[in-house]
Amino acid sequence: MYSFSERLTDVRVENGFGQKDIAEKLNITTSAYGYYEQGKNEPSIETIRTLAKLFDVSTDYLLGLIDQPKHPINFTIKDDFTLTESELQTVKQMKEQQLLSELSENPIENVEKLTKLWKFIKEL
Repeated sequence: MYSFSERLTDVRVENGFGQKDIAEKLNITTSAYGYYEQGKNEPSIETIRTLAKLFDVSTDYLLGLIDQPKHPINFTIKDDFTLTESELQTVKQMKEQQLLSELSENPIENVEKLTKLWKFIKEL
């Protein structure tokens, strides 16, 4: 599990900034910012929010609480979208096998491929 100082260093480097760049954006000295990365000082909550916005990550990610840079967005199914019990079981199984996650990386193309493969399998 990452500490705040490790995660902060990683996201700064990944975004191509130097410590001086970030210190200027926060209106603090370079050494004050360096202390954040060394774990000697901790920033205020407002500074953590500013850093998260600057690096386009969640505060939970910066704090090492989650491993995904952004919180996943969950959707609620509307009343006009229904699944039968067996369809729901199928979706659950696909999720458990990480298939939904993989399909959702490029849903239109991947579902088309899956549909073609399923038609082929059914013909066997």
